[in-house]
Amino acid sequence: MRWQDIMDSLTEPEVWSFARDWYRKLDEHVPSTELVPLVADEVKLSLPEGLLCGKDAFCEWYEDVIRIFFDEVHTLRQVDLYPPVGEQTRAGVIVNWQARRWRPPAPRSEWIGFDAHQTWEMTRSAAHSRPVIIRYAVDEMRPMAGSPPL
Repeated sequence: MRWQDIMDSLTEPEVWSFARDWYRKLDEHVPSTELVPLVADEVKLSLPEGLLCGKDAFCEWYEDVIRIFFDEVHTLRQVDLYPPVGEQTRAGVIVNWQARRWRPPAPRSEWIGFDAHQTWEMTRSAAHSRPVIIRYAVDEMRPMAGSPPL
């Protein structure tokens, strides 16, 4: 491994800080323009809904989900960094996600809750040296007791 690769790799505190900020923004349903700088131009997202590629697809997905899920709370449980590969940092992330959703024409919304096991690949942005997500994969959604399926 080259010394420069080590210097370019993201640190565990950087990834924890990034992940906390990422989930805070998702919980607050910030405008997509606040999330776009946090993903690479050619970001790939493997989600329960399918594979999404690029910032435009990410924005479309985000605009859809903030209309379905509300009262969201993401609680970051774990971030495990794997050895870096060049300038890329790979992390295993576990987040507890609880929300409410409404499925028309249901008379009431319903609570859902999952532990989401994810794998992130990240790097430093060439434009601003801050972390960005290259690949975001939801590997498993473990339902909490009493939660209906996603």
